[in-house]
Amino acid sequence: MKALLPLVVVFLLVMPLAPAASADPGVEVLVDFGNGSYRWSEGSGGTFAEVLDSAVEEDVAERVRSGGHDGCEWRLYVWEDGWRYAGTDLSASCSGAVAFGFYPEGFAPVSTPDHRTSWTMLGGSSSASNVSVSHGQRDPAMPVEWYNTYTTGYVDSGLVVAGDMLYHTTGGTYGGVGEDADAWVYALDRITGEVVWKHHERKGAGYEVTTPLIVGDFLIVTFTCGDVVCFDRLTGEVKDVFEAGTDPPVDEDGDVLWDGRVFYTGGTTPVYDSGRIYFGTSSGTVTALTLSPEGNMNVAWEHVPPSGVGADGKYEGTRGCFYYHAPTIGEADGRRMLFIGSYEGYVYALDASTGEEVWTERVVDMREDNRAAPGTPGSAASVSLSPDGSVLLVGCTDGALFSLEGCLLALDPRTGEAMSRQDGSEWRLDALFTSPVVVEDGFYTYVSPLSSGAKAFPGADGAEHAASTAVYKFDWDGKVVWRSQDYQIIKGALTLDADGVLYGMDYSAGAFWPTGGGLTAWDSKTGEEIWRVLLSPYTQDSYSMVQPTVVDGRIYVGNDFGAVYCVSDVQGPGTEEERVQALQTVGFAHWSWYLTAAVVAAAILAFVILYRRTVNA
Repeated sequence: MKALLPLVVVFLLVMPLAPAASADPGVEVLVDFGNGSYRWSEGSGGTFAEVLDSAVEEDVAERVRSGGHDGCEWRLYVWEDGWRYAGTDLSASCSGAVAFGFYPEGFAPVSTPDHRTSWTMLGGSSSASNVSVSHGQRDPAMPVEWYNTYTTGYVDSGLVVAGDMLYHTTGGTYGGVGEDADAWVYALDRITGEVVWKHHERKGAGYEVTTPLIVGDFLIVTFTCGDVVCFDRLTGEVKDVFEAGTDPPVDEDGDVLWDGRVFYTGGTTPVYDSGRIYFGTSSGTVTALTLSPEGNMNVAWEHVPPSGVGADGKYEGTRGCFYYHAPTIGEADGRRMLFIGSYEGYVYALDASTGEEVWTERVVDMREDNRAAPGTPGSAASVSLSPDGSVLLVGCTDGALFSLEGCLLALDPRTGEAMSRQDGSEWRLDALFTSPVVVEDGFYTYVSPLSSGAKAFPGADGAEHAASTAVYKFDWDGKVVWRSQDYQIIKGALTLDADGVLYGMDYSAGAFWPTGGGLTAWDSKTGEEIWRVLLSPYTQDSYSMVQPTVVDGRIYVGNDFGAVYCVSDVQGPGTEEERVQALQTVGFAHWSWYLTAAVVAAAILAFVILYRRTVNA
């Protein structure tokens, strides 16, 4: 019996391994919706249909089976050191990592098994959710892992990522001359911060603030000179150039017809959805472009709002300047629509497939009393759609760089009509707001109260919550769920990661620390601060309007110093000023002082020995 005991023990140890040895190891499955949003999961099965059903919810699987539009359809891919196109037949057999992507022929997803996370456009997707499906950082190491500074001006564009590459623009130095005053595009190795390629573009209006767009192996950038340029994003080669409208409609005397502010800046930040590139123009039009597998851009449609003048000589059109703010694409009542706001105070809702107007509504008109931009109606700025397509959030301002008035409104995306709260009261919040982070049960935003705005907001708990310079969570009824502690100024959008952490970057420069130069993380459930760090190097005027980009434990931000920073759990070398400051802080406790003392002692000892030998000689 004792002789059998070792065999029994071996049998018991091996038994749990037997089922795993014969089980299906699982299939990595990517579903890419062709609009910047995607999801990874694990499935099993021998055909694409079986893998799909095992990996995603029924509604997602049904969407994949639903067909296509605008030249797009659900295409199948298998991973073979790159996505290999495998047709559209779901009954076909497959193995290894697979992808379902809603793309035109010749395109493939940018997310891969090696680099799952991507952030291909402003806000992360064409619906402007500002939500990353990647994890961020709960314990950042300082100094930053790496930073990159430029002599070519401000980093005001968003930072987009695909694979191990990060892309952004610089907008020229203030009052600069020569190439340093022009527009530039940079492609960085996002792990090391090294420049892979750069592109010099001719100078336009002089402030490049739009965010680049990644589509497959291409990078699309709108410049203030009016050019929309398609690059090979891996090499920087220019594949095509499209000229966007820059000039507004004028009368016979050459005076601009509309009442709103005019920016001669070409295209707004572009977005990609279902095979098309969408953007507004400073000339007051909305454009949809197709993109070929070779990188050529062609007009799919152009929407030109009316710009008529009445018998009294007053402007009666709805056409107005589009500047910076990207369109938002989403479904409302089963129809795919494009929403965008202008500096004429209007929100436009267009059929995304045809450019046909669905509705146009003026949401702000301050021509009679605009203190910050006299005579102009104000701006319909950020436009965000709730995940279920039932609420359209519109952030309005007076249109000035430093606005004195603003509000957040809720519209019915089907009709443009103003919505009411469940209790019948007006759905309106009077303050300034960053572009919201939208989730199923509400939205997050930083609030800047105004002297003429609300002093308090209604709470979901029935109480009134003071309006203060803080991060808030609101429910979709426009009521406060929680409020963080106060922070001075945040202008760039917040970003939410997959672990429920919110990130935001101070507008004020690092020279004003602790009220400026900080990157902050909050718990999205409570609003409590998790951490706050100062990004260095910085200057007196290193202001930031850049949204944090969260990718695989790294957080990327930029500012007007002309700097891009990477914050992670890896401690970087820091700047010389930081190293000096560290020595001053720790004093003689720092190892370098011990090393210095040892070297000095050795030198003294050597001198004494040499001196004695000399004397004795």
